[in-house]
Amino acid sequence: MENKQYIKKIVTIILLTNIPAILSLPLFFKQSIGWIAGSLASAMNFLWLAHNVKKSLELQPTKSKLNAIKGTYLRLLFLVVYSVIILTLVKPNIITFGAGLLIAQVIIYLNELFSNLRNSKYF
Repeated sequence: MENKQYIKKIVTIILLTNIPAILSLPLFFKQSIGWIAGSLASAMNFLWLAHNVKKSLELQPTKSKLNAIKGTYLRLLFLVVYSVIILTLVKPNIITFGAGLLIAQVIIYLNELFSNLRNSKYF
């Protein structure tokens, strides 16, 4: 699968997980807002990482290493600042917010698991 298609697939799945959260906003407001805020940050982080990797592929090794370190720290700083702002102003459920932040990693693992099972000779 091409990188652009893979990135689009992962981000689409992340955004689709927000549909149940949006539908349950009237019943579980703090949990839903936590999930939506966390998953949007996770999607942004994933897109930013993909952009940094694409940009680093064309650089020399020393510049690539510097770019990777800078990109990592900028992304982490963004996540910390975003999390502090969301947790102080919006006050969502911290558990669902944290789960939303981890959704990109979970979707990547599940996507690989299902694609390996689909391509397995036993299934």
